[in-house]
Amino acid sequence: MAFLDLGGASRTLVKLLDEAIKASPIWPPMQTLLVSGLPPDRLTGDNAVGMYLYHFSEDGALRNHIWPGRPGAPIKYSPLALDLYYVLSAHSDLDFDQAPYREQMLMGLAAKALHDVPAIDENTKIGGVTILDSALIGAENRLRIALRHVQPTEAVSYWTAGSQPLRLCAYYEVSVALIEPEEPPTGGPRVLTYGIQTFLSGLPRVDTSRSVMTFTVPGETIARKVEVQPAQVAPGDELIILGTGFSGGSVTLLVRRPGAPAPVEVDPAWGVYAAGDRVFATAQTTLAGEPLVPGAYTASVRVTRTLALPGGGVRTLTQASNETPFLVAPGITAVSAVSATGVFTVTGGPFIAAPAVPASEVRIYVGDALLAAGTAGTLAPGEAAVISASSLEARLPAGLPPGQSVSFRIVIRGSESAPRWVKVPS
Repeated sequence: MAFLDLGGASRTLVKLLDEAIKASPIWPPMQTLLVSGLPPDRLTGDNAVGMYLYHFSEDGALRNHIWPGRPGAPIKYSPLALDLYYVLSAHSDLDFDQAPYREQMLMGLAAKALHDVPAIDENTKIGGVTILDSALIGAENRLRIALRHVQPTEAVSYWTAGSQPLRLCAYYEVSVALIEPEEPPTGGPRVLTYGIQTFLSGLPRVDTSRSVMTFTVPGETIARKVEVQPAQVAPGDELIILGTGFSGGSVTLLVRRPGAPAPVEVDPAWGVYAAGDRVFATAQTTLAGEPLVPGAYTASVRVTRTLALPGGGVRTLTQASNETPFLVAPGITAVSAVSATGVFTVTGGPFIAAPAVPASEVRIYVGDALLAAGTAGTLAPGEAAVISASSLEARLPAGLPPGQSVSFRIVIRGSESAPRWVKVPS
């Protein structure tokens, strides 16, 4: 929920005022309205409203906040929380005896709009129009608006210090705007074990998820197999759910997408079956007909049993387990040989799946160095580019020892591909 352009917050407020004032029952339907981010002394024309950002300060409550996933990181890797301060004003070109009343009507309508909509998020709409600026959508941004209680003598001082005449204004505080931090240039190690929770007996219970990661270390001819818990699977990998209470009925595997309100049943191609205290499935490229993109998911098991009633007949009883996490990893099916200039191509994926996974969320590491974004076909050393959902191109950083095998990995939404290595050209 961070961004770099403060203009996104200002454009949001301008759109709110424009839509709310025009929707007011006392606004003349044929009148033109001009809402902008200009300061009071630059407003011109008739029916002009300005919402001007004149100051900002760091939010004291979040100054020392520990952000998830970044404890102990340098300050530049944490968002900068800002409180934004705006001055609201209006201007009219009507005759001198009518202009003040028109300006006061505009100020009243604007003040009501900012009072009626004290918080703006992706769901805020007026007349079917989404208010949040498009640059802020998709990152859970939320802007809170509050009228500042400025004393009359203090408000007058804003104008008497300059050459402009006194203007009717109101002052607002908008919080919290989080300025996008720098991305850490290195990635931490993989977590292979996750704690187990206990629950009351009598229902299907999931303890954890597990998968087997297969890779071949340079110089070895036999592939290594490592159990990963919670599971980390790419399309085609086996997902194992461990627990109890899976027997005695038909078993269904449910998977919840990141941020989804409820889990969904996996596609038949996953081939779900139960054996004792384990449920097995093979991850596919789709989940309930939609692309399965990399990221953190949860899995649960639903058991449907048919019970015979004493007086005859049957009763179907369906019980669902708790949820356990697992990761969907970027799949790598092939890696080309490294060219003399250090360029190689990776196929697999999905590496992008708009809008769930934009290309900007694909991070490629060589060793522990994060490759910068570049343009396919013209990559500089230490750059990479996503070509399509199933392929990407990368170029090794300069200075690597010739003939050495270096690891590379792809990280998308916190999920990391299986270990791979490429050889630096001699």
